[in-house]
Amino acid sequence: MGDDIDGYYSRRYGNNSLVSGGIDTGFSEHRTIENYNYSINNEDSVNGMDGANDDDERLLLLPNQGEAENTSFKVYKTRWWILFVFMLLSLNQCNFWITFGAVAPMASSFYDTSMSSINWLSAIGPLVFIPLSFIFSWTIGRYGIRKNVIVAGLLVASGGIIRCIPMGGDKTFFLIVIGQVLNASAGPIVMILPTKLSAVWFAPQERTLSTAIATLSNFIGSALGFLLALVCTDYRNLKILLYGEAAFAVVLLAVIIIYFPEKPKTPPSATSFFSDIQSSNKKLVDSSVVYKEQKTLFESWRDLIIQSGDFLTEPSPALLCIACSLCSGVYAGWGAVFVEIVQDDYNQTQAKWLGFFGIIAGMVGGIVLGAIHDRVHNFKKLLLVIFALNTGVFTLFSLLVDHKLLPDWYWLGQLLNITGGFLINSFYPIIYEASVECSYPVPESVGTAVISIFLNVITFIAIMIGSIVPATYLNWILVGASGIAFILICFVKEEYKRSKNDNLAGFESSTPQIIPGTD
Repeated sequence: MGDDIDGYYSRRYGNNSLVSGGIDTGFSEHRTIENYNYSINNEDSVNGMDGANDDDERLLLLPNQGEAENTSFKVYKTRWWILFVFMLLSLNQCNFWITFGAVAPMASSFYDTSMSSINWLSAIGPLVFIPLSFIFSWTIGRYGIRKNVIVAGLLVASGGIIRCIPMGGDKTFFLIVIGQVLNASAGPIVMILPTKLSAVWFAPQERTLSTAIATLSNFIGSALGFLLALVCTDYRNLKILLYGEAAFAVVLLAVIIIYFPEKPKTPPSATSFFSDIQSSNKKLVDSSVVYKEQKTLFESWRDLIIQSGDFLTEPSPALLCIACSLCSGVYAGWGAVFVEIVQDDYNQTQAKWLGFFGIIAGMVGGIVLGAIHDRVHNFKKLLLVIFALNTGVFTLFSLLVDHKLLPDWYWLGQLLNITGGFLINSFYPIIYEASVECSYPVPESVGTAVISIFLNVITFIAIMIGSIVPATYLNWILVGASGIAFILICFVKEEYKRSKNDNLAGFESSTPQIIPGTD
């Protein structure tokens, strides 16, 4: 299909009345599409076939334009391949990030460096993330998904290869640092892209689930790091681990280059179609010419800054951003010193299993609650329940490991750990999608980038606090952060601006439904 982001749209829809009538790409004069109604038909009934093709059996039509001008919106089975490959990339990137933290004592001995130096390898992630987020937020909007995913794959693979060079000792430890910096540089791409990937490839009723899988796969990388740490018991296994991770990254990069299309043949929704035109800063010249750049480099950067400001000055997106960043950032810092937090109650092996199952529970929670949100569309109530329960669970966990007011039975600690992981990681996709809905028509990648930047700032602060004060203090900081997030969510106005424009009710059921926050 080629790397041109909008080429096929101009060829396919050049004479469409929706487009030829003109779409103002000026942000302040965004033209909504809420007045267009959509109908859904079974593709088999249209084609008279059994559906033995690559398309799912959903066809969305824009009526009242004349039969020759109808614009169809489809979803393709290819979307699951795209999501799967992106999930592997995100997983591997986070696994690289936590590799040395999960085996900190052994890594410290092997590279003949201090434990604090090993812990600083974890801090590289948020430090690099913050400045690069601005750059990659812009490149994602200007150059699209494919090119940025290739860049991320190249950074991870390069970092993995460089980490394999040192054979021990402190003289080549700087190569480990370089490898970690390269890997961390891919972090903004894998954290910013999920909502855009969902919007470009998935139907409206699948977006939260898709975002959940794409986002939470990063946490599976952390879980994998803890799991691999259980078998990485000596220097030889550490070297084998680094070789294996590098080889996987190289193979994954090759897969991405061979087949990872920019977008489907036709858009999955109306907002995907119009958002693509606006976020790419393109203008249709005529029906036979591919979209041509109309804005200078300076203008596109200016628009990015304006869009970020629009996101932060909207009360509901701003509150969602603060709530997510505060709770998730503290939790990430808490997780970085988790082994130290529980060392007085559980041995090293038990601590690693606690970390592993907590992260896996979070992945399950995100997918389950993401799917629920796709069905009920009531993010405010879901988030309030999640943060309320999360505050209670981590209060009990803090009482167990800090004040010893609860028996330190391993099964009890694991139960609280799994429940807390299930809750605290499950709100990621919901908040990401909710912020996109509330801030529409701000591009998906911009809102996600803003949240990710704030999250990494809080993560870095939490890691620094954990290195200064007793690690167990982070237990109560986490409880406080979760409680504050609950209060902030109370003031969020639930809106589904993007779904309103997609007429989502027509997607979900043949029976009319009301989408909360759209009337």
